[in-house]
Amino acid sequence: MSQAAEEYILDHGATIFVRSHLHRCCTGKLTLLDSTTVCPADSAAFASFDTDAIGVRFLGGDGGLPHHLVIDLRGLLRRHLVAYWDGCAFKL
Repeated sequence: MSQAAEEYILDHGATIFVRSHLHRCCTGKLTLLDSTTVCPADSAAFASFDTDAIGVRFLGGDGGLPHHLVIDLRGLLRRHLVAYWDGCAFKL
């Protein structure tokens, strides 16, 4: 997790929720990750992977769990969190 992402998450409730979404496209299955600090209605379904200061919740569905989840803060005008599955923006 980048330092900027950690500071953003701490300022916005100290917990990040990351959900994988399976998409179908012309090349086959593609799994993308959505991340937010807003607690979703189904937050009880998320698995907990806390760090020392940050609560990390992940809901992987049929895609399983990543070996390595990277969280970063992007955007200059509209700051937003992004999550990477084993270092990639998507999983095939």
